[in-house]
Amino acid sequence: MTDRDDDRRESFMTTRWDHHGIAVLEATGANARSALESGLRAVMTLAVGPVLSTGDATRSAPIHGEGEDLAELFVDMAEDLLAQIEHFGSSLDDVVVDGVLRTERGGYSGWGHASGTLEVASPSVAPRLLSVPKVIEEDTRVVIRARLHRTCT
Repeated sequence: MTDRDDDRRESFMTTRWDHHGIAVLEATGANARSALESGLRAVMTLAVGPVLSTGDATRSAPIHGEGEDLAELFVDMAEDLLAQIEHFGSSLDDVVVDGVLRTERGGYSGWGHASGTLEVASPSVAPRLLSVPKVIEEDTRVVIRARLHRTCT
């Protein structure tokens, strides 16, 4: 079950793309679910521009991921989101993480959806995570720091 009260402390910041095609994101949430959601919104912002959810989205595309830890889960979910962005581009306007569970093996499984009009966009190359992100778990928040790379044209 998801408690939306955790959204009050959810935020992200991103840098501009530098001349090497690298940008940095930092996402914060009250727990793993909200930090992952914030991080994926940062990824979407870097990939398609500022996310301005209109609330008119009637369609959604699933995203999911698994990982031995939260960093690997973020990588897997971000790669799934970036694949949807490559297909739908800026017709996506929001991303939500619906749930995160611990697996029997001690890892994590997460799922959610990207929403928007889901009109197929012109083929484009979405940015990619440069390396496994750093995840910091504190008593009252979870912080994700990651670097993305895009091909400069």
